[in-house]
This record gives sequence, C-alpha cells and structure tokens, in this order.
Amino acid sequence: MTEIDTRFYNKDQSWYFIRIVKWNNHKLKVVIRRNAYDHQSYAKCYKFDGKQWNVVNSMPIEDCKCQDISYVMKEERFPQMQVLFMEDSETLFDIAKKIIE
Repeated sequence: MTEIDTRFYNKDQSWYFIRIVKWNNHKLKVVIRRNAYDHQSYAKCYKFDGKQWNVVNSMPIEDCKCQDISYVMKEERFPQMQVLFMEDSETLFDIAKKIIE
C-alpha cells in the first residue's frame, strides 16, 4: 500500500481519523469518527470509483480499538491515540482488500 494522506483531528465533540491509500490501482479511504456517543461514532472503508467514494465495509465502534478514546482527551495523547486509530484502519483495509480481490 502506498500512503496518500492521513489526517487526525478533533472537531464537533469527536476525534476524526482519515487515511487514504493506493493499493493495486485502487484508492481506498478509511474514515473513523469517535464521538462522545457510540451511536454517533463509525468506522468505514471506501473505494474510489473515479467519480465518488463508495462504502466497501464498516465496523461497529464497539469492535474498534479506539472505542475507549474520548473527545476530551488532551492533544499530548495524540501519539497513543493515533496508534489505535491506525490499527483500526489496517483492519478495515484488510477486510476491504479481501472483498475487492
């Protein structure tokens, strides 16, 4: 996989993690939103079809390693938090690759 972009930020009482990669001529994007509420959180993987991003797969936030992260956590914990989001993105990418192949 070739990394295209990774973003990690706090907005709207949520942590957002967005990662875009290129794999076998496919562009894949993971978007994870960890909101204060589980029902407003999500973890999804998309594939770009040349015009738009389409959902390939998703995971409930309860199955994500980042589930214990709160939007009020301080920025000095960025490195530890980002590792959990990165691990969740790898899981989503792995599942998406199996679906696409």
